[in-house]
Amino acid sequence: MKKVSILTLSLIMLAGIARAEDSVALQNVNSKIEAVQNSCSGIKSNLNTIFGLSVTTTVSSGLGTITSGGALAVGIAKAKTDKNIENNYKKIETMNYNEMVEELTKLKTEISEDTKKSKTLGNVRTGLMAGATATSAVSTGTSLGATLTATKLAEKMMQCNADLQALKLAKSELEAEGETNEKADKILSVCTGYDEANIKSLKSLATANTIVSGIGTATAGAGTITSAMANSKKVRAGDKKKEKSLNLASNILAGVTMGTSATSTTLSAVQISKAKKDSDKYSKKYEEYSDDLSKNVAESKIKAL
Repeated sequence: MKKVSILTLSLIMLAGIARAEDSVALQNVNSKIEAVQNSCSGIKSNLNTIFGLSVTTTVSSGLGTITSGGALAVGIAKAKTDKNIENNYKKIETMNYNEMVEELTKLKTEISEDTKKSKTLGNVRTGLMAGATATSAVSTGTSLGATLTATKLAEKMMQCNADLQALKLAKSELEAEGETNEKADKILSVCTGYDEANIKSLKSLATANTIVSGIGTATAGAGTITSAMANSKKVRAGDKKKEKSLNLASNILAGVTMGTSATSTTLSAVQISKAKKDSDKYSKKYEEYSDDLSKNVAESKIKAL
């Protein structure tokens, strides 16, 4: 009887050990599932955030292109007007008495009208450059936001891929024990991992856009100040060479700003296309399970409280 009892007890202990081993493998799978739920949920929403920021950047940089282009056009018109004023003053200086009597009143009227026109054009250019500064600043901010989101998203994707790989390994160990886990099977059949190269490309675009928009903000700001200085009473009534130099510098800065804004618009358009494609692709691939993942993450946090 004692021998039978010892044998029975041994078998029970062995079965218990087997169950314990199975339990460890199952617990490992469950912990890996929870890790996947935390790291792989919310990726599509982050892509949508980048998409939204890119749209805002496109709109603001597009407006920046228009305003800075308008400032350049107005600046060129102002330069032509200033040239007319300069030429009329030269005519007065070279006139003889008889010509002066006949033409002086006419030339003075033209100079007065052109001076008012030049002043108005200068003010318009300054206002447009100020607008370009504001739009470039918005583009810089939204591009920076897209860069930061893409950086975090890249880290999240890498972690998601690592957690999926860990779950795959844990599932293999569980199956080696003769058990299966339906939830793990479904996750691995739906979530096969993210292409990290895509998000890195998106991040590079956003970073380039931030740099370009930042340059645009700087040149637009400098152009605004230069234009205001060129159109000030002190400069207009003083050194004409200085006024001419400041006007030229302001026009050049307007042209550079227009170029940076146009480049930012192009980069943003590429970002929009890429973010939309990635979002749609991941939506089709993971949307079926993303709601479950998000729900499970929320439930886990509630339980933790």
